[in-house]
Amino acid sequence: MCRLCRRELLAALGLILVAPARAEAARFAAEAERMRREAVAAGDQSYGAVLVKDGAIVGWGPSRVVVDRNPDAHAERVAMWDAERRLGRAALAGAQLYSTSTPCADCQAWAVTVGVARMHVGAEARDAGAPRRR
Repeated sequence: MCRLCRRELLAALGLILVAPARAEAARFAAEAERMRREAVAAGDQSYGAVLVKDGAIVGWGPSRVVVDRNPDAHAERVAMWDAERRLGRAALAGAQLYSTSTPCADCQAWAVTVGVARMHVGAEARDAGAPRRR
């Protein structure tokens, strides 16, 4: 097999392997955007997030700061609280957080506490890396 043919074959295989992951990330980012629209429709701040574990959404989070009169109810934390409640546990090791914007330092610290492994931001689900403790 020629070098160029082999390179093209490897490139094609890479696209086949990456395409499903991109589609899945886009689906989760779209769901975070849906949470943002839900927050706005309820009269809250323009933020949304979802928490994903093992390829499934386990926590949904529209911003609830205004509606609940709770300064801690950022979309990311609401998604983590929802996941904890649904799963019946506080540990969310290996979970991934999809958010419409970069989480604040407090939300990142909480994400570290519960075991979130990676964050993805915006409509393109840009990999924002691992959350950081303050």
